[in-house]
Amino acid sequence: MGRALNRRLRRQAAGELPELRVVIYARASKDGKGRKVSVGTQIAQGRAWCKRIGAVVVAVLVDNDLSASRYATEQRTDYEEALRLLATGEANTLWTRENSRAQRELDVFVRLRKILVDVGGFWAYDDQIYDMNDPDDRVDTAEDAVDAERESERLRKRVRIGVEARAMEGLWAGPLSFGLRIIYDPRTGEPGREIDPEAAAIAEELVDRLIVTGNETEVSQDFNARGVSCARAQTWRADHVRKLYELSRDAEGWAKFTASLTPEQLESAYEALALLRTESPSQVAKEMNQGQRAHPMPGRWNPAKIRNIALNPALAGLRVFRGEIIGKGNWPAIITEEKRALVVARLGDPSRRWIRDGVRVKYLLSGIMLCSVCEQGVGTRKHGGQMRYRCAEGHLTRDMAKCDSLVVEAVLTRLMSKDARELFHFENHAQELIKVVQAAQELRARLDAFTDEAADGKISPDRLGGSRRN
Repeated sequence: MGRALNRRLRRQAAGELPELRVVIYARASKDGKGRKVSVGTQIAQGRAWCKRIGAVVVAVLVDNDLSASRYATEQRTDYEEALRLLATGEANTLWTRENSRAQRELDVFVRLRKILVDVGGFWAYDDQIYDMNDPDDRVDTAEDAVDAERESERLRKRVRIGVEARAMEGLWAGPLSFGLRIIYDPRTGEPGREIDPEAAAIAEELVDRLIVTGNETEVSQDFNARGVSCARAQTWRADHVRKLYELSRDAEGWAKFTASLTPEQLESAYEALALLRTESPSQVAKEMNQGQRAHPMPGRWNPAKIRNIALNPALAGLRVFRGEIIGKGNWPAIITEEKRALVVARLGDPSRRWIRDGVRVKYLLSGIMLCSVCEQGVGTRKHGGQMRYRCAEGHLTRDMAKCDSLVVEAVLTRLMSKDARELFHFENHAQELIKVVQAAQELRARLDAFTDEAADGKISPDRLGGSRRN
């Protein structure tokens, strides 16, 4: 057995230790260049180790493409399952390729150590096995855990320095922005960005329209009606995979969902669920994107997507670092900085939040129906799988479908009544209505004039701001 037969294994061979029931846990961090040991290799090493010493493999668990440091943003679900198996006694040994595969943070190490101490368990890594009830082994594993955390902090520091240096040079960082596409330098292999003519034309159109109307809903509805290619419509994400999994757990809902899919989408959906049995949602999404698999839930334009594209500084060729624009990026601009200033001013107008144009309210009676107790407008919430109208103070709750049906029926009945025409008579207010309409038209004309002058460079931002203050 070589090095693996340390004093713990000699005790086992002598019958002093119980049979080892092992959870093999494999993990790999994000590594775009593939230089780290894959989870497949780790699993093979773990199985070989168990076979060599005669241990029983209880489970093989994998968290692929996930960090174990305190800066991780996703939970390691399979690691949690490994801890559960150890805590319940279904397994008594955790195998990892090295100490840092289980954790890179002392708090996580302490949690694992406590479980193993409580159940009299073992931790195997680096071809050694450690007994957590042995003081010497607890010290050895703690020292390795400290080294793992120190290396994690050093790595993070190096990454932060590199990210800042790239920002100062105007190099790209983050996901691809709408309107651009990736190109690679033939000499260095460094990825760059260039304008995607088709997507850039869409981005320019939505910016131009928002400068005039400021209405993201109108633009998104028009794009969907015209069949304009949506931003990242076919891009898989981890949350898409999780949503697909949740759908699959409801037999009725899954049947309705799959009935609406094309054969290619259906095949992709089942492939993603199959991959999810052994891989993380983020890794599944990555593989589906690499394979250019059809998306069963393709994205559609919505106001938020329109707004995010319009306000993205990258559209004007600007580099952002830590939430601040720091200068020009090394990619071509799709819109001018003047247009960006106009669309930011237009969408940032504080008065816009009070505008209701008849298409932005999602539910029929939101903000219209009043609570009979406090006389405040009701909101909405989902309860027991059903949408309901609810007073903000919780005084009253009403079934949304029943309320909507009752109100629609009452309105239609009133409109079909013989005296309904009285609702549309304004004889006593004709002059007032004419004045209001004329005033609104004059204000709209003035606003359009200001916008046109600003776009032509005939009016400065300072002057425009001063006119508003006046």
